[in-house]
Amino acid sequence: MILRLASTTFLVFFLALTGAFSKVQQTPEDDVVKATRTWLTNCTSGDRAALNASMDERFIATTPAGDVLPKTRLVPDDPSQAVQRLPAVELQNPLARLYGTTAVLMGRLQSTSDSKQVLNGTFVYIKQDSGWRLVSLHLSRR
Repeated sequence: MILRLASTTFLVFFLALTGAFSKVQQTPEDDVVKATRTWLTNCTSGDRAALNASMDERFIATTPAGDVLPKTRLVPDDPSQAVQRLPAVELQNPLARLYGTTAVLMGRLQSTSDSKQVLNGTFVYIKQDSGWRLVSLHLSRR
């Protein structure tokens, strides 16, 4: 009886400890997912400073219509010009891959206001001292 109680106690302790470690450990891929979610939030709110901090100066994007846009079209250098805002979207099923100091994330972008509006997104990042910086984005219709 005492042996069974000790075994059960050890098992509960081990499972709790394992669960705590799995929650604490964050992978570099998780950092890329977090950077993407933060970028999407900042793009929705039009936070110029945060977008400038998270995007490379050479950033380029392809829109669902096929237009290729430089960073200055989305986040103009002139503070009197408005930041191009994206509608609010939720990043779904993100899949991130790291290749040295480059990361690629692919996922679905589901509109939070219209369930029929879904885009596929491919985000390309480079790792710099300040963290992951977005260098390219490709958006396409699902």
